[in-house]
Amino acid sequence: MKKILLFMFVMAYAVGVYAQCNPYYNFKEGASWEITNYSAKDKVTGRQVNTIKSMEDLSNGWKAEMNMKSYDKKDELVIDKDIEASCENGVIKLDMDRFFPEETMQAFKDMDMTIETENLEIPSDLSVGMSLNDASLKLSGSIPFKMEVNITNRKVEAKESITTPAGTFDCYKITYTINTKSIMSMETSGVDWIAKDVGMVKSENYKKNGKLQGYSLLTKMD
Repeated sequence: MKKILLFMFVMAYAVGVYAQCNPYYNFKEGASWEITNYSAKDKVTGRQVNTIKSMEDLSNGWKAEMNMKSYDKKDELVIDKDIEASCENGVIKLDMDRFFPEETMQAFKDMDMTIETENLEIPSDLSVGMSLNDASLKLSGSIPFKMEVNITNRKVEAKESITTPAGTFDCYKITYTINTKSIMSMETSGVDWIAKDVGMVKSENYKKNGKLQGYSLLTKMD
């Protein structure tokens, strides 16, 4: 099984009613941004262009529909789909689809598959030393194939300044473990950097031995 390269699909910047739920993910209809993926040797392996299609104001937060277009290293479109995210009582709930390898999603995109998730959550009161909830995703279908991804040991490790082509951001650094079960089992680890009013600006993925597999950066905001 090929490595999992995390791609970041949730960040935005805005003010107004939707900003009241969580300071790290302030969404605005029509906002778009680009995430570029790199290998450990700094070669571009793909990119994602994300757009907020609609926002719905809820009594305790909001719900957003986003479009994600994913391109491979040849800049050819390979995935075009809509994703949901929500904020309830200050807690962001993120779609777990991003933790599936892109090659797996491409292989089964036209098949009847069932996805069960325990969504990733980001609270509004992040602080260094905080432990965050686990998350999981299960993929199964009519064909004899199953995959399960479990995200565990999530912890806010530090506050750091991160610079990307989109700017410099003050971020919380969140580490976690990724356990993937399919034909074979694999354990990797990840690090995300999250900034207020922007969301995730950087992500890194490591092998079990601690060797960097790849990383992703926020490269454009519109």
